[in-house]
Amino acid sequence: MSESDDPGSDGERVVEREETYDHERHGEVEVTGIWKGIEEVDGTRDADENDVYIVRYSTEEDGKEVDELTDTLDEFLAALE
Repeated sequence: MSESDDPGSDGERVVEREETYDHERHGEVEVTGIWKGIEEVDGTRDADENDVYIVRYSTEEDGKEVDELTDTLDEFLAALE
């Protein structure tokens, strides 16, 4: 992914797949996916599509891997320590 293609808040911070980050709620997490999604769906025909980036990440809780955690990019960046 070139620098211009990396999703980031105002181009200042970059999140990369397969990298680890210190999340304020979950501790050390590994980013497992990044994709462009929709902000919310109010019904089958009413989706608010605003080029929102979604970050999927995993962590361990009680020694077991938790793999289905997701945040918007802005939420994820705000939670980094």
